[in-house]
Amino acid sequence: MNRMRRLAVALAAVSVAAFALTACSTGPTDEERAAWSGWSEDLVAQSADGGLGGMMVDASDDALSSMDFSEPTTFRAVELRCIGTDRGHFDLRYVGTGGTVETSQDIVCHDGEPLTPIAIPTSVGALTTFEAAASSPDGEGYWAALPQR
Repeated sequence: MNRMRRLAVALAAVSVAAFALTACSTGPTDEERAAWSGWSEDLVAQSADGGLGGMMVDASDDALSSMDFSEPTTFRAVELRCIGTDRGHFDLRYVGTGGTVETSQDIVCHDGEPLTPIAIPTSVGALTTFEAAASSPDGEGYWAALPQR
């Protein structure tokens, strides 16, 4: 009887482990993705209402997002935010009247909450173009890159 009992316990443990692995691998729902997209669209719209503009980047899209300024515009910093993942990696390119600077920045997302803005290198001068691409280790999430004056 002990042998049958051990077999039953072992099968139960395997079943629980299989369920746990299945539950962990499901990923975000369509509703979560829609909420993340709405979050980033709202941030960009709020920034545009203030005359600054911004861009959003979806983790599933490897494309570089770009903002071109018809007149060179001086910005002091860029605010990077992300939601839907724990960490985000940004590749940034600043093109301005003083030159071009390419850099990268890793951030902890904090569920989309504001973070300390990152200073734009002063050597770039007034921006004519700002580009950003973002990714995450799990390929999930949305990001916003918001230049600040």
